[in-house]
Amino acid sequence: MKNLKYLPKFLFLSILSITISLKAQDVEKDTELAGTYYKKGVDYKNSYMLDSANYFFSEAAKLFENHKVWDNYLIIQNELGVIMLQKGELDNAINFFNYQLTVAEQHFGEVNEYSANFFNKLGLAHFFKGDVDAALNLYDRSLSIRMALGDKESIFMSNLFNDMGNGYSEKGEFELAFDYYKKAFQLRERILGEEHPETAVSYNNMGIVYKEQGKYDKAIEYHQKAVDIQKKIFGDDYPELANYYQGIGNAYLGKGDLDLAMDYYMKAYTIHEKTQGAQNPLVAKDLVAIGNVYTEKEDYENAVDAFQKALKIQKQSLNENHPDLAMTYNNIGNIYNKKEEYDLALAFYLNALEIKKITVGEEHPEIADYYNNIGNIYSLKGDYIQALDYQQKALDLKMLFFGNSHPSLVLPYLNIGNIYYETGEYDNAIANFQNSMAANIKGFKPDAKNIYQNPVLYNYYDSKKLLSSLHGKAKVFVGKYNEDELEANLLAAYKTYQKCDTLVGIIRKTIISKSDKIEFGKISSKIYDEGIDICSKLYNLNENIDNSLYLEQGFYFSEKNKGGVLLEAIASAEAKKFSGLPDSILSIERTQKEHIAFYEKKLAETQNAEEEASIRNQLFELKSRYKKLIAELENNYPKYYEMKHSENYVTIKELRNILPENTAIRSYFIGDSLISIFTITNKTITLEQTPKGKDFDFKIFGFRKAITSSTATKLKKYKDEAYYYYKQLFPQELPYNIERIVLIPDGNLGLIPFEALLTEKYSGNINEFKNYPYLINKYEFAYSYSANLFYKNIQKTAENGINDSLQNWLGIAPVFNQKKNLVINDFYISSLPASETEVKTINRKFKNKNLISDIKVFTDASEEFLKSDEIKDYKYLHIATHGFVNSEKPELSGIILAPIKTGGNDGVLYSGEIYNLELNSDLVVLSACETGLGKVSKGEGIIGLTRALLYAGTNNIIVSLWKVSDNSTSELMISFYDNLLDKFKNGDNKFAYSNYLRESKLDMIKNKKFAHPFFWSPFILIGN
Repeated sequence: MKNLKYLPKFLFLSILSITISLKAQDVEKDTELAGTYYKKGVDYKNSYMLDSANYFFSEAAKLFENHKVWDNYLIIQNELGVIMLQKGELDNAINFFNYQLTVAEQHFGEVNEYSANFFNKLGLAHFFKGDVDAALNLYDRSLSIRMALGDKESIFMSNLFNDMGNGYSEKGEFELAFDYYKKAFQLRERILGEEHPETAVSYNNMGIVYKEQGKYDKAIEYHQKAVDIQKKIFGDDYPELANYYQGIGNAYLGKGDLDLAMDYYMKAYTIHEKTQGAQNPLVAKDLVAIGNVYTEKEDYENAVDAFQKALKIQKQSLNENHPDLAMTYNNIGNIYNKKEEYDLALAFYLNALEIKKITVGEEHPEIADYYNNIGNIYSLKGDYIQALDYQQKALDLKMLFFGNSHPSLVLPYLNIGNIYYETGEYDNAIANFQNSMAANIKGFKPDAKNIYQNPVLYNYYDSKKLLSSLHGKAKVFVGKYNEDELEANLLAAYKTYQKCDTLVGIIRKTIISKSDKIEFGKISSKIYDEGIDICSKLYNLNENIDNSLYLEQGFYFSEKNKGGVLLEAIASAEAKKFSGLPDSILSIERTQKEHIAFYEKKLAETQNAEEEASIRNQLFELKSRYKKLIAELENNYPKYYEMKHSENYVTIKELRNILPENTAIRSYFIGDSLISIFTITNKTITLEQTPKGKDFDFKIFGFRKAITSSTATKLKKYKDEAYYYYKQLFPQELPYNIERIVLIPDGNLGLIPFEALLTEKYSGNINEFKNYPYLINKYEFAYSYSANLFYKNIQKTAENGINDSLQNWLGIAPVFNQKKNLVINDFYISSLPASETEVKTINRKFKNKNLISDIKVFTDASEEFLKSDEIKDYKYLHIATHGFVNSEKPELSGIILAPIKTGGNDGVLYSGEIYNLELNSDLVVLSACETGLGKVSKGEGIIGLTRALLYAGTNNIIVSLWKVSDNSTSELMISFYDNLLDKFKNGDNKFAYSNYLRESKLDMIKNKKFAHPFFWSPFILIGN
């Protein structure tokens, strides 16, 4: 059968525009019984209990036939035929409707409304078999009869126009499809009114066309109109709503907004389960959609669970060769494909193909989709002959049904292009990539003689596949260059990677969810990795001319892969703060965000399935309201929209202008095989590339283990690897005048302190830590997520300054009671007596300088206080407590505060809650364990507490990369503030914090007690 987008009308809405007409006084007793059977049949059909519906319709038909009530008899036959369509019994349905046509003509002549109905349903049967042209011809015959009967404006005509829209949509003739859907809509609006379920169906179908055209936002708008109508008429749990939510989910899935797609699929699932029962096939379809999202998110355990639940329902409620089973097997195959278990994937794909063939035959356009998947598996297994055979079958089948220019050709052309790339047949590869783009973009007609021709990025159907085609083409030019060393091919690759970058930017703007932007970053990361390498090659190709343009472009590619989501989030937060939004609206926005954060935390914590469903439902409504509020703000406040969506990447010239001559920005990009290192000073930019090594990430974790241990074996490992990493990460010496480094790590490099690297082999006493040649002896360090963030932070400080009205320092230390065994959220909380000494000592030092300061200790150091407006008043915010990291769910990382549970607070300030704070501080010090850790995400860096604090408004943060003793932490922090206060009156400079922290660390190294890098190196400064 065809895609489910065409089914809702048949599942829930009345099929016929005519109804059973029974007059009790004119019919016999069994004819009255027939009417009762009919009504039961309708009820069962609307509940998707098709076998029961079939029974009652059949009984009613027999009674009407016995009494020769042919009009009612034919209406019942129509219903029985529709059940065959719903069950996928397409050949049976065709034979059935053809026979009923002869009955209708026998009793009512050639021109009658019953024949019009049967031609319509015959068209549907052919449509579901994939014979769209035959379907359209049959719709035309139905239309001709209705016109002959004088019917120009009826519900039947609107339904017929709707079906014709489905046909043209399937052919890829979306303008024609939209025209017919619009005709159906106009009739329904005139006859039934704007707020009618059938009008909602038309909105939904127009939304489907917009989705197929890649106009996802327009699709969501129209689906939402359908939702609003249905909710107003029937309430929140009407079954048809589930289908419209599915449509919105499909649009978000197309955009790459996986979280939002999941929200809508889950909403559809909840409605179907509640109204149709847990074992209904519609619930299975929802589970399949949910499983697909989990697959895309690489959450394979939950994906398999969803598909297995769907299979169980389908096997119990559908026949063994039902097309829904084929789709589920296919989707399970996708999981094993992504897990690189190719033989298992192939087995599921082949099983799905056999079921599909039984259902629709071998010559059906949907068979091509299965060929595509099987071909991809053979390609991944390296069997390119078999792969090409299946992809060519897919292409031929699509062409057979849709001709030589159709969006359905995009994928087979793309896959064939990838095969030819792998086999080194570059000209064939480019031809197929060009054909893929031609099928994807209206108006793009590639010149076979000009392989360098790239399309204008406009009027395309599928942005993700277009990006894959452009990326494939760029790789082909690199391959050609490696063979012939023609600079023209390298330049062609360069320009195509630039085109890829433009499209990446377009796609990113359409994705709403932060986590989905981060997921998309994994895709774009590879493009930028290869783009940097091309820039390096072009730069080295022409060393004798000024070609620094290529280095600047390479640096731009690197920056596009660093902290983009964080930058957008900060821009959004600052837009709200500085665009002149009314306080009343800001208050509403903040309250809504707090509610969402509260329920997201509950969702992440719950283990109860029933509670999870309830929380998801509440979250769905909260997010819908928040999305609507933000849309209104963007529409009503142009300055807010402009500030939020401005995308200006810092230039090399701008960076040079802010850098003192003794400071360098050192930015790392971890590629598949190379580490690219950009160094920018106030005069130069350089690019070094060094081999990554296959065990690079494994060694980083080994380095972390070694540096946190004091055994002789681990110390030797630390000593060796600290020097190994120095050579790898600093392959050349920096200019002699450099004293400060602004370090922008990538990937797992964010988990190690560069200060603890060793600049030469150390052969002295292994326990004399003060004599180790640490990199901190040469440089002071500040860390940042990206050069853009670093620049914008300095720019903000330069423009706005630090608010002189702020009080100077606040220390927060819950300390915890030594006499009680305290457990918060399954964490055993030990007492931190040194933290009390720490904040009291620092507080006293500030007061001795006649500076305003305060402390909150024990029960005063509460979550409620940290969420209060009082927190805005401090320039320096110092929090001495326990911290913890949840790498799987970063929003559940947190800071533990006083164990007071009031007003919905639980004594833990979670990362998700920190995003809702409003900080004006210039520096936040987290004197707590592991506060600099989190989930390492490609293209974004570490996702944890630090990002949340930067978003909340602080400029600089000191955090820890691992658990450190209470006493050594206290000593380092007191020393840091001593350095800060000693120089407070002597002309602070914008890199002062890094200097103060370095001096404190050097003091600890001199002190034998805490000279081991375990004690001093984990604390790093993120900021300026």
